[in-house]
Amino acid sequence: MIGVMFIVFIVLTLLSVPIAFVLGLSSMTWVSFSSFVPMVMLPQRLYAGLDSFTLLAIPLFILAGKLMASGGISTRLIKLSAIMVGRFKGGLAYINIVVSMLFAGITGSATADSSSIGSILIPSMIQKGYAKDFSVAVTATSSVIGILIPPSIPLVIYGILMNQSISTLFIAGAIPGLLVGCVLMLISFIMAQKYDYPRDEIFTLKEALLTTIDGILPLLSIVIVLGGILGGIVTPTEAAMLAVVYSFFLGFFVYKAFSIKDIPGIIIDTLKINGMVMLMVAAATAFSWIITSQQIPMKIAQALLSFTQNRVILLMIFNIVLLIAGAILDLTPAMIIFVPVLAPIALELGVDPVHFAIIVVTNLGIGLFTPPVGACLFVSCSIAGINMKEAFRGFVPFFIGMFLVLILVTYIPEISLWLPGIIGR
Repeated sequence: MIGVMFIVFIVLTLLSVPIAFVLGLSSMTWVSFSSFVPMVMLPQRLYAGLDSFTLLAIPLFILAGKLMASGGISTRLIKLSAIMVGRFKGGLAYINIVVSMLFAGITGSATADSSSIGSILIPSMIQKGYAKDFSVAVTATSSVIGILIPPSIPLVIYGILMNQSISTLFIAGAIPGLLVGCVLMLISFIMAQKYDYPRDEIFTLKEALLTTIDGILPLLSIVIVLGGILGGIVTPTEAAMLAVVYSFFLGFFVYKAFSIKDIPGIIIDTLKINGMVMLMVAAATAFSWIITSQQIPMKIAQALLSFTQNRVILLMIFNIVLLIAGAILDLTPAMIIFVPVLAPIALELGVDPVHFAIIVVTNLGIGLFTPPVGACLFVSCSIAGINMKEAFRGFVPFFIGMFLVLILVTYIPEISLWLPGIIGR
């Protein structure tokens, strides 16, 4: 029966059926062939996957990101980033990366970063003479910072799956996220020197001061969210609600960037995105339940540990599996399916669950800009008006850089665990 389920899964995936339906139909196939599991169990498992208070943080962070984007926050962060790094050769590339690091701390979503930042910066980069493939690669890869630097929606999901402190996971993602940003800026520096990319505009002292003041208010959202969580004042879900309230206040009352009549459209967009995410969460939970009930994780663990008990080799195998999964599946279902399978093996090897969370998210983050799915790459290519094949040349050096970051994160646990240890989480 389990073999039939996987055949259905592979066939539907090859037919480009949406992943939520692939997981749901595959699970339904298994239940249909099962003689001891009634069909009524399937909707129960779908509901169980959504029955979590912490999951409320996801639609709230999505809504906060939408309000920030509608409130002109991304534009102000771009200007603030231009003050910081725009004067260097290849300035727009650095701006792209820095604003992703700032925007990450507000929305916690890589795709939100790609669409909001990319829609402004990619056309500007192309207009100023940057290669399209380079512009796409910078935008798509820097968006991955959005799922590492807190708040992070994938880390919320991991925390629910593994019963880990979400505030600790948020802290653990900070240094790896900054490391990604530094590596991407180094690659951009090399490419800017090679292709003689231009500098961005130079600001006067008065302009720089006014732009900095204008850009500080959006960054207070990070202080509110992280300060509230780390101070033990609010839960991640409550912090997400505070982010929504602050984003609305900033966009509506301070910047007056949207009016009451715009709110229904923003909410509808949020519901559409959240509907897709939650459908994937529910379907992936049911699929994961079937895999667990059939002891697939235990069998995989026994097979791997009988092959080798070398921690270095097994962690590399995990990376390969997760990189392939990230290139085929969306991030959320990939986490729900593979974390319950791989985490017990990692824990048996002595890998800290917080460290393993960063390994998983980094791997699947790379999948966000890796064909054939590559949501961030797809969004960036659409904005630039090129296809994934045309973006490939610019994509390669950034992929290599991200892979090197992955190796560092995998084999140097202190990158993830040092900051939580210092703070005492």
